[in-house]
Amino acid sequence: MKTLYLDCVSGISGDMMVGALIDLGVKPSTLEWEISKLNLGDLHMHYDRAKRKDIEGVKFDIHGGATHGAGCGNHDHEHDHSHSHGEEEHKHEHKAGCCDHDHEHEHSHEHGHEHSHDHDHDHGHDHDHDHHEHGRTHKEIKALISASELSDGVKKRSLAIFHRIAVAEGRIHGMSAEDVHFHEVGALDSIADIVLTCVGIEALGIERVVCSPLKDGHGTVHCAHGVFPVPAPATLEILRGIPLGQLDEPHELITPTGAAIAAEFAASFGLMPEMIIEKIGYGLGTRDLATRPNVLRAILGTTA
Repeated sequence: MKTLYLDCVSGISGDMMVGALIDLGVKPSTLEWEISKLNLGDLHMHYDRAKRKDIEGVKFDIHGGATHGAGCGNHDHEHDHSHSHGEEEHKHEHKAGCCDHDHEHEHSHEHGHEHSHDHDHDHGHDHDHDHHEHGRTHKEIKALISASELSDGVKKRSLAIFHRIAVAEGRIHGMSAEDVHFHEVGALDSIADIVLTCVGIEALGIERVVCSPLKDGHGTVHCAHGVFPVPAPATLEILRGIPLGQLDEPHELITPTGAAIAAEFAASFGLMPEMIIEKIGYGLGTRDLATRPNVLRAILGTTA
């Protein structure tokens, strides 16, 4: 069985997940073609190879509005840089955030996230500069995905991830999931991170996902509603029933988007299962952490 093990040594966010999948071999052209099936307006993606504490991987970013000298296919580097048995196939990265976290994966959160947490693509840039700059409603996102020409599998998983986030936000704000308005998670980068994660997992033919035990950082994170403690409220709600601890890093390491991706795909949480390793990919966060490389390690292989 083709199995993906997510080693969340520095947490997980949407942009880190997409970067890791690119590093495993998902072609940027595939992601660009699939994201074009959503009515998200003008956008361009970056897949850059970089290092975090001497570990090389892919930093993924997506921007809306006028292109900065390159289009959606910017950085056509489709170097199949999956760290696979010494093969050097280079890929570019993209980042994503969290609760509106700026994928600074510094971990910026994902409510549209990003591990820099400043949720969601704390990547340090302003995304989705249109009337949706401040997010979309759960109903709008469901309509957007349902009306697209994405595969049924990608639609199903993407909608399920957004539903998890909507249910969590609804509990926090005392409303139904249907009435939730996403701020960070409804932004371009968060929608792209979630949909492209589903696209990448399908493209690689992954049949089972196992995730390492989850650990968040500590401190506070800035969200649309103010300053909140880490783990962020939405992250805690999404991970109800899933073991969660904290590390001595004063940053958000798990964005709501990353939490929802892990909760939706992981069949179990724990140590890596016995497997024949085929490829290893690294998705990079934006910020350099004090105690560990800010990377999400994705290990692809086969299990009995």
